[in-house]
Amino acid sequence: MNTAHKRLLILSLDKGVNKFLCNTIHNIIGSEVTVSGACINEIAGLPEYDLIMTSGENMLPLARKSFPGRPLFAPQRIITGYNLEKVLMLPKGTTVLVVNHPRYAAEETLKSLKDLGITHLNYVPFWKGREAHIDLAAIQTAISPGMTHLCPAGIDTVIDIGPRLISIKSFSELLLALNLDQEYLENYANNYHFFLMESSRKLAEALVQARLLRKRNEVILNEFDDGVISVNQYGRINLANKSVARFLGRDETKLLQSKFHEAVKDFEKVADLIEETNPEGKSAGIYNYRGKQMIVSKIPVIGAQADNYIYTFREIARIQRLEKDVRAKLTARGHVTKYDFKDIWGESEKLVDLTEMAGRFAQTERNIIITGESGTGKEIFAHAIHRNSMRREGPFVAVNFAGISESLIESELFGYVEGAFTGAKKGGKTGLFEQAHGGTIFLDEIGDASPSVQSRLLRVLQEREVMKVGGAKIVPVDVRVISATNTDLRLAMEKGRFRKDLYYRLNTLPLSIPPLRERPADILHIVGRYLDQTYKVKKTITPSAKAALTAYDWPGNIRELINTAEYAFISSRGNTTIERTHLPENLRQCLPHRQTPSIGTTPEDFGPLLARLEAAHLDRYVLCRLLRILDSRAGQVTGRNTLCQTLQARQILITEGRMKTILRHLKRHGLVEVGATKQGTTLTDRGKSICGFLENTLQLG
Repeated sequence: MNTAHKRLLILSLDKGVNKFLCNTIHNIIGSEVTVSGACINEIAGLPEYDLIMTSGENMLPLARKSFPGRPLFAPQRIITGYNLEKVLMLPKGTTVLVVNHPRYAAEETLKSLKDLGITHLNYVPFWKGREAHIDLAAIQTAISPGMTHLCPAGIDTVIDIGPRLISIKSFSELLLALNLDQEYLENYANNYHFFLMESSRKLAEALVQARLLRKRNEVILNEFDDGVISVNQYGRINLANKSVARFLGRDETKLLQSKFHEAVKDFEKVADLIEETNPEGKSAGIYNYRGKQMIVSKIPVIGAQADNYIYTFREIARIQRLEKDVRAKLTARGHVTKYDFKDIWGESEKLVDLTEMAGRFAQTERNIIITGESGTGKEIFAHAIHRNSMRREGPFVAVNFAGISESLIESELFGYVEGAFTGAKKGGKTGLFEQAHGGTIFLDEIGDASPSVQSRLLRVLQEREVMKVGGAKIVPVDVRVISATNTDLRLAMEKGRFRKDLYYRLNTLPLSIPPLRERPADILHIVGRYLDQTYKVKKTITPSAKAALTAYDWPGNIRELINTAEYAFISSRGNTTIERTHLPENLRQCLPHRQTPSIGTTPEDFGPLLARLEAAHLDRYVLCRLLRILDSRAGQVTGRNTLCQTLQARQILITEGRMKTILRHLKRHGLVEVGATKQGTTLTDRGKSICGFLENTLQLG
């Protein structure tokens, strides 16, 4: 999330509308956005803004001309329902002015009233400057969305239906345009629904006749996708919207005046809500109806003369679809996969078998752990598995434990509530697990997780729920976990650094990616694929260069190989072939410049030994350099770290883990002695002999 303070400019033709829109947006996101307002005649000399919002679409051309190249936004605005009961009580056929400015705004307001079903009036649109074209003497009533000061003199009845609100959909789009959390949408939606409920409550008090009840249904409740039923003190339905009629499979008109218990008899225990209330008279529950799950709420009608209630019916599947839409917007922010199985390069039997197994794993919902040395492509496998899973439409959220500090990792993973700690953002923050809901979370470098984070991760995997830092509310999450590590988690468990119960939760389906040195058939294939895809060229690699490439140990794996291919391409520019001289120095030295004598031509004592060492992927040149370093440090304590650093100075990169394996092989064959803790490694007489032999064979000094 971008933490830079944003600047928003709101443009309108009227100062009253401008002030209303500025206050509305400032009250929700003012802590993160500086909200400024201006009328269209005040734009000269204004500073730069991150986003320009107009009060209507018809102002966009003027805004585009005044602010060339700046992002523009025109929200959809709707009537709130404020004072609509007064509009509905106007006698049928009454001629009324619909007052707004400019013309398009007046016509939009008129259309909104008709769209709400208020069609019993004769509307006349009115805007500033239209007085000369209308016989105002014959009109005594005006309706206006907060622009009553524009009403012409002589109008007896003026009904202010309040400024038009920004729709929830447009406010969501505004948050996205400003790169703000969708959590602010909940605060706005509460205010939005408050306007609607207040309007509905006033209508409930005023509209007591059947005709006006039907109008209320058309005007307010049919705006809701949720089902709504109003029940009077006698238990009869006096109001039902189209949505609830659809849910219940009943005719809307037949629902009116029927008994509530009768209408919902197919609902499992839903009628019991009449008897169950909290101290405020409200109650809610989840109920099954014809195979569908619904949240049913009961709300008392405040101010009613007797027990009157409004019941709302919300289909859980629809709530989940809306949630999916919001998460799709999160996906649009970057929580998407970048790779597929076709992006995994290689043709060795090991890699082909591994890729096929990963494809089978992708079709399950089980947790996967990917192990392998650094640079082997663990993240590419994770992306590909998600893209080929049943969760492919959901978000893919990646987090690297090695890249986030210990103090921040919990708040990043699980989110936090407002005021959870010093510096916590107003409104709190949604954690990565919540953002991954319905999709996959990729936990890279899981071996670096602290004990406290491991405990919380285990709870998420066991309970499928999270609790924000500083919060008490449990949030259910539906995520698939793919983790990755280049450390030995079994060894970490033995040493008490990694929880066994968490390991076995993560390790349902293990994938182990072999290092590049164990699949030499992939080396030349990857070089060719990289040059072809990146530079659209095909170069011939000479046998000598091939020998050097396949003999090298590749401690950096594919990442190092790609760097080498880049180096070779640049150094061989202008040539159609890549020769050994075009490779980095450490690779050029992997094999002699002339053909190395075969095993059969070596002394009898060293032939089988060198064959066994080469089978263990220990290059002769590297072996010679390593033995020479030990010989030169005779009498000194020489540990693995010293050996690695000394070799690195000679452009030979070997990890401490790989060095440990090499020394184990050398000790087994009597070439070195490895002392106890901190006593280092020393060269044996046999090691000195083979070192001399290799120097002569490789012509090294």
